[in-house]
Amino acid sequence: MTLDQIAQIAQIVGVIIVAITLIYLTIQIKQGAAQLRSETRQTQLENDQTGVYKFVEFPELGRIFSQEETPTFSEKTQLFFWMIGQMRAREYEWLQYKSGVMDQSSWETYRDVIHFVLGTDRARALWGICAVYFNPEFVEMVEGMLANVDTTDLWDRLADIK
Repeated sequence: MTLDQIAQIAQIVGVIIVAITLIYLTIQIKQGAAQLRSETRQTQLENDQTGVYKFVEFPELGRIFSQEETPTFSEKTQLFFWMIGQMRAREYEWLQYKSGVMDQSSWETYRDVIHFVLGTDRARALWGICAVYFNPEFVEMVEGMLANVDTTDLWDRLADIK
């Protein structure tokens, strides 16, 4: 075997090794992306459960959101910071969607919680105060969602159940 033939075989082996390496890296990247999506979903679930459990722990939050009488400063503070927590979770999900980590149907499911969080006139007034603490593009998206959408009567319906 000549030196030229050995060099050609070495080149072929090198190309095969490079191809195998690229296939391996492609598989690793896909697995990493799947892992990232899984971790994102887990974080979203934990954020949602935290918000729900706050209502279990403090059921008066619903009453305060919907009652006609003006809440105390302490009650408004509770609502304000609960809302920041919930909207921060939605902002995180929106950022995940915008970056391609979350698919559109998942984002739309999480996004619709905004209608609940900002479902009363009081909640929308509080949002007007705290919106400055959020990504301006997210705020614009939220404002677009709320435009021409009525408030919810969820709290009244819940109170009416016998």
